[in-house]
Amino acid sequence: MKITTSRFGSIEVDFSKVIEMKGPILGFERLRKFALIEHNKQSPFLWLQSVEDGAVAFVVVDPFMVKADYAPTLGDEDVRLLEIGRPADVLVLAIVTIRKEPFAATANLRAPVIVHATRRIAKQIVLEDDAYPVQYPLADQPADRPSHAGTRAPQSFQRCEGSPEAAATGK
Repeated sequence: MKITTSRFGSIEVDFSKVIEMKGPILGFERLRKFALIEHNKQSPFLWLQSVEDGAVAFVVVDPFMVKADYAPTLGDEDVRLLEIGRPADVLVLAIVTIRKEPFAATANLRAPVIVHATRRIAKQIVLEDDAYPVQYPLADQPADRPSHAGTRAPQSFQRCEGSPEAAATGK
């Protein structure tokens, strides 16, 4: 299916690879279908693009790249809801907030998006552990970490070519 986005223009999304939210992304309760888009292979960042509203896309990152000792605990209810049978089924994403000053970007480690990579279902889960902040600074992290290290990238990434500037401006 073809969708029109504010960042990537018109893109083709394989409907069989759309992620269905079993619980909403906080503040975006009406949106339930998203595509995970890899914009630049050299970047650790991905886009979680709504297929229902082309103006809504979240920059996301593998939280294990941001904080190596990140160890979120999921409740039994969430494990059942997402039909998680084994850790290898799971892709964990942290929503990134980019501020006016790019080096002030933060990752939300308190409320990761948990994706069952095979079943294509997900939920943003607010963790009870207050050791994980909503605004974990990315700038304090080592600059030499490898791109996508540790991310279990499902075969369902959509590829979007072009510069990061093009993605940010939608041109």
